[in-house]
Amino acid sequence: MNRRIREIRKRHGDTLKSLAKKINYDYSNLSKIERGIYNPSLALLQKIADVYAISIHEFIETDKEQDYGAEDTQFVQELNLDSQRLTQQYKFLLDGQPITQEELEFMTDIVRKLRKTLEKK
Repeated sequence: MNRRIREIRKRHGDTLKSLAKKINYDYSNLSKIERGIYNPSLALLQKIADVYAISIHEFIETDKEQDYGAEDTQFVQELNLDSQRLTQQYKFLLDGQPITQEELEFMTDIVRKLRKTLEKK
């Protein structure tokens, strides 16, 4: 998946810095994702997909060694990262307790504020 991000970025003529700016993300962390040091979140993949007007399923590697079934491919194609839908469809746990919609929204807000603070530095 990490290689696909780089391939798609380069195909659209973006540098790490230009893509990072478009998705409001630290370019050094984006570089680490492309090199396989970090794994991207689904939310980050969706942001990149939105920038390039592509489906998130395009990040699934097509290497011969990686054989994804039709069910996996369909899951990624239909994936909607709307937090309300995620909490309705999937059971997220933190310390063995289900995460509520309010907690998920609060965490999302904290991460967004943290990113803005880091951007200013």
